Amino acid sequence: MVKVIITIGRQFGSGGREVGRKVASSLGIPFYDKELLAIAAKESGLSAQFLEDYDEKPTNSLLYSIVVGQSHMLMHGNGRISVEQMASKAQRDAVMSVASKGSCVIVGRCADYILREEPGLVRVFLSASKEDRIRRICERDGMTEDKARDKMRRMDKARRSYYSFHADGDWGEAYNYDICINVSRFGIDKTVETILQYVKA
Repeated sequence: MVKVIITIGRQFGSGGREVGRKVASSLGIPFYDKELLAIAAKESGLSAQFLEDYDEKPTNSLLYSIVVGQSHMLMHGNGRISVEQMASKAQRDAVMSVASKGSCVIVGRCADYILREEPGLVRVFLSASKEDRIRRICERDGMTEDKARDKMRRMDKARRSYYSFHADGDWGEAYNYDICINVSRFGIDKTVETILQYVKA
């Protein structure tokens, strides 16, 4: 099999993790989502808990600064770098590391942008109706519809800001991807089949 890297951007609650796992399983290649945090922690020496707290959240917003507290600045080379910037670099290095080892599926973490020069890259973005996303979040996270709706809005906003900060492009805009799929129209299995057909083509 020719090396292929499939990156999956997704709206929160659209089923990106489930789709990614099934695509990877069908192709017999590694799948990375939260697994990247463990790799980043191991290779960078940063706390796995900190990387999880930072995961796909913007670093350039006042709100984020308030939530995580004042950035801790560390000496790095000839200058100073915040631990948030170190976390971002650790995740970026982890994405590049797993991609260098062969075919794989990577969910989120600006992987589509980080690996934009990678031969065999297939960039996917998944969306779904608000109703389906809220239902999935309620079932998965065990929360009320109101809390699920609020979490959906917060996470989408955070992912958009994170992407804008780290990538030269707009999160969710079709021109950044090779294929965009509305999971509500296709369902999980048909979405997986469509991605596999695209990769094969």
